[in-house]
Amino acid sequence: MQIRIEDYPGSIDAARTLIAARESGVAGPRLPAECRPQSMGQAFAVQQRTAQLLQETRQDRIAAWKSALPSPEKMVVAPIYASGTVYAEAGPVATRTQVVRIEPEIAFELAQDLPARDTPYTDAEIDAAVGGARLALEVLGCRYASPEHASLPELLADHMFNEGLVLGARIASADAVPSSMTLTLSVGGREVEQHPGFHPNDRPKAGLYWLANFLREQGLGLHAGQHVITGSYAGFLDVPAHQDIELVYGELGVLRVRFGS
Repeated sequence: MQIRIEDYPGSIDAARTLIAARESGVAGPRLPAECRPQSMGQAFAVQQRTAQLLQETRQDRIAAWKSALPSPEKMVVAPIYASGTVYAEAGPVATRTQVVRIEPEIAFELAQDLPARDTPYTDAEIDAAVGGARLALEVLGCRYASPEHASLPELLADHMFNEGLVLGARIASADAVPSSMTLTLSVGGREVEQHPGFHPNDRPKAGLYWLANFLREQGLGLHAGQHVITGSYAGFLDVPAHQDIELVYGELGVLRVRFGS
């Protein structure tokens, strides 16, 4: 799937609207028709405008990315900002809701930059830039009150439901991330669910390989210290705020977190 950033006159207004909704924490209507992106290229332009404004006005940098192999139906690529990226061990993760929707993922951490260049990166070059991996949870949310009525470009412009990222313990090796594992969820010390987890792209690094070259083609890149998540092992899970959450990732480890003030 070939997509290029396609800036358009309404991109800055779309970005401002989405930032305002993000900061208020209140989902609103679809983007106004006059600034609504009409293509995936325009949607990615809104993402870049959002990142530019957040950096310039709030010093809120891109700390991570979500990515998956694109399909004819959709494209999943979006920056995740430092303001929404937290470490589980740091204490309760702030939330505005009583129920938090999460996706269990693995976050690959870059130890080296992968900047824009003319030639494609090989899988081996990208592997060499990865310094490690962590257990992770993507926190989901949407700036539209009725996302089912939004177009795919609008959803992409809104960062494909990303609300934030929780980073857990490091795992032994980024090269040993499995394509499947059993996920066990406990709430308040009581086991409530067990899932036969499967990565949607089979190869967990596939989305990372694609992302590095997608950004390269746009004149962008990945930077040391950034994390990349590439797909949920169990779709989404709804967990309560103000209770201790424990998620066991097969043999890889355990992520413990509590949502709430």
